[in-house]
Amino acid sequence: MFNNVQFRAAALIKPGMEVITSDGKRAGYVVTVLAGELVTRSPERRIPLEWVRRVDDDVYIALRAQQLIWD
Repeated sequence: MFNNVQFRAAALIKPGMEVITSDGKRAGYVVTVLAGELVTRSPERRIPLEWVRRVDDDVYIALRAQQLIWD
């Protein structure tokens, strides 16, 4: 279920926005928001909206780049 922050973030996030980690690294570009997740390309990832901390020209998430490395 969305909380208010996630709902507002989902409404502001648009395809093509860059996703930036808390340490300033690029984490991909938004393709869509689907079922409480950001779907990105370059690289392809699914990032939960609960990780989103701020949305302006880009989407800023709470995790560092190293934390996004999944097997």
